[in-house]
Amino acid sequence: MQEKPKKSNMKQTSVTSNADIVNAIINQGPSKNDPNGSYTGKPLDPNEVPVQDADDL
Repeated sequence: MQEKPKKSNMKQTSVTSNADIVNAIINQGPSKNDPNGSYTGKPLDPNEVPVQDADDL
């Protein structure tokens, strides 16, 4: 008589690769909370040219 395989008590979760996570972060659009793109580097206007100031040095 064959034994039945034991069921795992662990929940199965979807596996996401590190590359998928990095790409999701990089490909985020501009933030409404950072309209000038000072923190995210992505201003609302995609044609805006970034300006370097003293705190960027």
